[in-house]
Amino acid sequence: MTIPRAFVVLAVLAVVTGCASLSEEQCLSGNWAGIGQSDGAAGLVAEAQFARHVKACADTGITPDRAAWQAGYARGLQSYCTPQKGLEEGLAGRRYRNPCPPASEPGFLRGYRIGADDHAARQEVRKLESDIARLTSRNAQIVAALSAENDATLRTELRNNRSEILRLQLELGFARAEAARSRRAVSEFRAG
Repeated sequence: MTIPRAFVVLAVLAVVTGCASLSEEQCLSGNWAGIGQSDGAAGLVAEAQFARHVKACADTGITPDRAAWQAGYARGLQSYCTPQKGLEEGLAGRRYRNPCPPASEPGFLRGYRIGADDHAARQEVRKLESDIARLTSRNAQIVAALSAENDATLRTELRNNRSEILRLQLELGFARAEAARSRRAVSEFRAG
């Protein structure tokens, strides 16, 4: 089966334009302070993001205004580099890319660490619950198979799975306690 050439061209164009940081209209509008402010408020890395804009606007013949963009970016960072935003970023499991200036970074990181700890604790609980569910499902399959035939290998697997489920349930209890502790830390942080 061959893929029509027009489909391939459209797919390539979608990928290329999907990677552009700005549309042609945004390049032509010249609102560099506003674009910079949006980039800063999103916590994007300055040099990398500005380079993406230069590349995105190259085809239009527009060169981004670095000074206006930088001024907007600095304003945007003021709304990003806060303890509350750090908490939100950590809770969402996003990676911190170090855009905050030294004066505001400690507060951002305090919130970020609390959020990241809570995110990790919740992820661990989900993983353990999933592992237990997977083994429980497999055990049901083994029990059904054992009713048809008495297989020593399946009996051994069932015994091992039951032991592993008990171990995982114990680990899950500890993980849930850690998740409750991290949830309390988030609540306390939000309360101030």
